[in-house]
Amino acid sequence: MKDDNIKRFFDDHKQTISDQGFSERLFATLDCLPQPEVKKDRSRFIIPVFALAGFLIFVLLGGYSAIIDGLTSLGGTFSELKSVTPEIVVSFLLTALAIFGVSKFANEEVG
Repeated sequence: MKDDNIKRFFDDHKQTISDQGFSERLFATLDCLPQPEVKKDRSRFIIPVFALAGFLIFVLLGGYSAIIDGLTSLGGTFSELKSVTPEIVVSFLLTALAIFGVSKFANEEVG
């Protein structure tokens, strides 16, 4: 079914239920509708703090050397395509997906 068909169906079969003026009395009793509670946006503080903490842990534990070693071995792998194992292909694919996921999350948080 298309959206037009669904809308037409509900428009054609619309029913009204008599509430004997209950809605009008209710809204007359209420001075105003309750305003939504404004929550403080803590994510603007939490995200940079944890990003900085993660970066510091990465640097202090030598994560950059692991990335350099991995990229070096990956470059050597492409020179000899015979030595490509399924583990290397899967790890390359999962790394690409992780980078894509992080960039998508970052774009959603900013936008």
